[in-house]
Amino acid sequence: MKRIIEISIILLACLILSYCEKQDNQIETKFPGDVFPIKIETNKTWYTKLEPIPIEIVNTSDSLAMYYKCSSYEGIPPNVYKLTNGEWIAYWVQLCDGFMSFCCPSFFGGESYKDTLDIDFSTGTYRLEYQFIVRPSHDYKSFFSNSFDIR
Repeated sequence: MKRIIEISIILLACLILSYCEKQDNQIETKFPGDVFPIKIETNKTWYTKLEPIPIEIVNTSDSLAMYYKCSSYEGIPPNVYKLTNGEWIAYWVQLCDGFMSFCCPSFFGGESYKDTLDIDFSTGTYRLEYQFIVRPSHDYKSFFSNSFDIR
């Protein structure tokens, strides 16, 4: 009888730990309905060094997405990351002076935004990061584009 109780306690502890781990992963990485509300894509998977890179951002949610308007960038400001030794390292970021920068212009549900990056890239693999506040969150969340190569 004592052995059965010990086995039951161990099984119960394993079930509880498994459930807690599953809940933590869902909170950190997923939105309701497992849908990522912001979709960011380039039109190709590789570009030449001097080629401008067209991007499209789509708010696939049914609510507003808000972003920080940087005075020194006309559109929605991206961060560009380069894959270096298996790690994404910041390559180019828009510096905001704070003087005419502000929160929070709205990007409506279903709306599409198009931009063209004309940055002096070196050869390598890159991806773009955009930060939005998307309900039900009140914090900025990072959304990433597909990766692309510069040849």
